[in-house]
Amino acid sequence: MTKLRAAFHTLGCKTNHYETDALCRQFCQAGFIQVSFDSEADVYLVNTCTVTGEAGRKSRQMLRRARRNNPSAIVVALGCHAELHDVSDCADIAVGTNGKGQVLRQILDLLHRRGLPAPADHFSGQADGTTGATGTAGATSLAAYEELGPADRQSETRAYIKVEDGCNSFCAYCVIPFARGRVRSRSCENIIEEAAALASAGYREVVLTGIHICSYGAEYGLPSHAVMELAQEMAAIPGIERIRLGSLEPLSLTPRFIELARQNPKLLPHFHLSLQSGSDTVLARMNRRYQTREYRGIVGRLRQSFDQPGLTTDVIVGFPGETETEHQASLEFCREIGFTRLHVFRFSSRSGTAAASMPDPVGPQTINRRSQEMLALAGHLAAAFHSRQIGRSQRVLLEKLRPDGYFEGYTPEYVPILLPASPGLSEGQIVSVTGLRSDENFLVCGNANASLS
Repeated sequence: MTKLRAAFHTLGCKTNHYETDALCRQFCQAGFIQVSFDSEADVYLVNTCTVTGEAGRKSRQMLRRARRNNPSAIVVALGCHAELHDVSDCADIAVGTNGKGQVLRQILDLLHRRGLPAPADHFSGQADGTTGATGTAGATSLAAYEELGPADRQSETRAYIKVEDGCNSFCAYCVIPFARGRVRSRSCENIIEEAAALASAGYREVVLTGIHICSYGAEYGLPSHAVMELAQEMAAIPGIERIRLGSLEPLSLTPRFIELARQNPKLLPHFHLSLQSGSDTVLARMNRRYQTREYRGIVGRLRQSFDQPGLTTDVIVGFPGETETEHQASLEFCREIGFTRLHVFRFSSRSGTAAASMPDPVGPQTINRRSQEMLALAGHLAAAFHSRQIGRSQRVLLEKLRPDGYFEGYTPEYVPILLPASPGLSEGQIVSVTGLRSDENFLVCGNANASLS
């Protein structure tokens, strides 16, 4: 029997990418072959995003592209946008943030009802859940973490391990708690088992990811440093050499959290501390629950514990009511902290959030100007940090060989590097390099001092 072809496309966060990799493994085990999304497939799966209006637009665009690629194919919408929006005009099956583990059964059922061949050994009759493109399960009703199986073959050189789903914070601008639901933590046993499988498969760096990883175990009353205790267990796995953390909430970095991080020899000194604004009045309207003085103190403790740690963050410009004074305060705070990388987002109103009904929206031209000013600062800060790495010996995971003959990778502090290819070097290796020159985009390294670790 000719194998059915499945194509996958992922939008949004690293959690989405991890889930897609886990689903891809399920489909390959069921007898499908994975093909490029731009080629002709029998099934197209789009893992959608809805964090901004643009993300939602791109999600629908990819669903329509799948339909054009093969009008007779089964088109599946997964994830956050499918959870909150009707996608029946561009998808045959919709599965939101719950029930992704059942999507294979739904597809096999639909193939059967259409009279098309399906891998018989994996067909189990009528699939549980929704088989139409509307009526996805409500994420807010979820009570347990949904396992998708191990993602021991991933699309990137460094491996991602999802440790939890959901968020309890309900920041004023964010729709994700409505799409993903409350915090649900994965069992420690399953996490460690997957990490061991990834190590056996040759992955040497893992990234702990989720929607709100500092809430790992929160539903059981565990403190924020529980995720650091999990990282300690992971560090004992043979083959795991580097552990990186996903996005962190500032107030979760208690003294105990930072001490456990300092004691873990495999934890990389890169901390993505979500900020969103450097203005206390904007932070209050955002319902962020901390002030800049607290954030400043946490950064100070990190710098006391680590030598030149990488400090990255997210900033939103143009939040409703943001005055020019507040914007300048945000710029000045980011300059003071000296972030190594800034991700700048223009405010996007999301239906159902508190910010959607706030007065005094900021005009698009003002948002554009403020975004450009924040991006200019981001470039300056990155270039300054990169220049301080010149002459330092760094251990880098080689992640991708570019067509121009350079490897891309990241230092432990998450500085992107370029290294000229040479005999004996390959993707997935960890090598020692020394920075030669830098700009705001890359630290360029010479390979004369590179030695395989």
